[in-house]
Amino acid sequence: MNKAAGLSAVLALALSLITTPSARAQIQASDIDLTRFYLRLGVSFVYPDDDATSLKYYLLQDWELYRTHWEVEEDTTWNISAVWRPLPYAGLELLYINGADHSLTVENFRAYPGRDFIKFGRFASSSANLFVNWYMLDDDCLAQPYLGIGVNYSDFYDDALNSDFQHYLQDSGISTGPAKFGMGHSWGASAQLGIDWRLGRGRASSWMINASVMYTDANTDGVVTYPISPGYDRLYSDFETNPWTLNLGVTYEF
Repeated sequence: MNKAAGLSAVLALALSLITTPSARAQIQASDIDLTRFYLRLGVSFVYPDDDATSLKYYLLQDWELYRTHWEVEEDTTWNISAVWRPLPYAGLELLYINGADHSLTVENFRAYPGRDFIKFGRFASSSANLFVNWYMLDDDCLAQPYLGIGVNYSDFYDDALNSDFQHYLQDSGISTGPAKFGMGHSWGASAQLGIDWRLGRGRASSWMINASVMYTDANTDGVVTYPISPGYDRLYSDFETNPWTLNLGVTYEF
């Protein structure tokens, strides 16, 4: 599923939920609870999309880098979130996903006979997400499925080039010395579909098991800066990591 189709499907589902009779029902003052909070800690499995432009010069295009594409490895990290649920069918969630480390490979690489790839480097990415969640069932149900639409901030850091690509730049005469790889940050939309499952009634009612699937619209520029004689030159690519993330965790309700 591409980015546009994925977001369109999620938005359509959100609109259908908002227009249900329960969502349209008038909110009573007794329904408002300003003291209802969740705290959640869990693990995240991050699967980036490999859809990005090929690695290329700012002004010229080299045949060895022409029509290359990226292979981005997935990673596992941890997450923490806080949910404020003042209404039976709505809540606000602030979700932070810690830095996930991703290795980068350039595929369809033509420089070395008998090989069609080269190890490029690595980067880490963390994200902060603010969601408006719509809860689909009454709040006294053990199962609490929800849909969230929100905004995402992604930070890309710890970016570095692999020695394999460093050697290629210098051995081919492109660079006269070590190169540096840099990435930036991204603002975009995010969406999630999840469920909290309450472990029981009474004392156990404060603890829940959580699972959710999240889609993030995240893109940034990847730039390789390398020395030439005289000065510097650059290679660049438009990264659209757009990760799908599976979150599993434990929730405590205050």
